Amino acid sequence: MIPARVSRLGWLLLVLVVGLGGSTGLHADARVINVHAEVREEALFLDADLELSLGSEVIDALRNSIALTLVVEAEIAQPREWLWDRPLLSDRRRLRLEYHALSRTWMVTDFHARETHTFSQLSDAVESLSRVRAWRLGGWAPLADKPRLLGKLRVRLDVNKLPLPLRVPALFDDNWDLDSDWFLWGLSEVRR
Repeated sequence: MIPARVSRLGWLLLVLVVGLGGSTGLHADARVINVHAEVREEALFLDADLELSLGSEVIDALRNSIALTLVVEAEIAQPREWLWDRPLLSDRRRLRLEYHALSRTWMVTDFHARETHTFSQLSDAVESLSRVRAWRLGGWAPLADKPRLLGKLRVRLDVNKLPLPLRVPALFDDNWDLDSDWFLWGLSEVRR
C-alpha cells in the first residue's frame, strides 16, 4: 500500500507537470500598433500595422500543414454621449498563413485583395501579415458631414477555420491567443 503522503506528493507533482506543460513555449500575442486613415478618390482607405507573435504550439501546427486564418475588423462609428456608438462603416479582411512542406515555403493569402505572397522564412511571412495596406473601407460622402468620428480596428484568430480538435485549445490556451483589443482613434484629422 502507498502511504498517503507519497500519494499526495505524486498528485501534486502531476498537477504541476500538467499545469506547466502548456506554458513551456512562447505565448501567442496580437496587437494593433498604428492605424492611418486617408481620403482618396472619395473613399476612406486604411493602413494598419500589427504586431503578431506566434506561440510555439501555433508554429508546430503551421509546420504540420494547419493553416491559420486571421480576421482584421475595422469600424467607423459616430460617438454618442448616452448610447452606444452608432456604426457607419464596417468591414472585415481575412488573411491566411500556411506552410507548404513539399516546397518549404510560407504563403500569406489576402482574400480581400485576392493576392497570395510566398516567403522562404516564417518571420518574413509574419511581417507581411503585420502590414495591412490600402484597405478601402467605403465611400467618404456619408461620413463627410459628421462632426466627430471614431475608428476601431482589431485582429483575431478565426477559430472556426481550425480543425475541430484544435478549436477548444485555441479558445482557452495562451499559446493560441491571437486576439487583440480594439485599437481606437479619432478621424478628425482625416477631413479634407
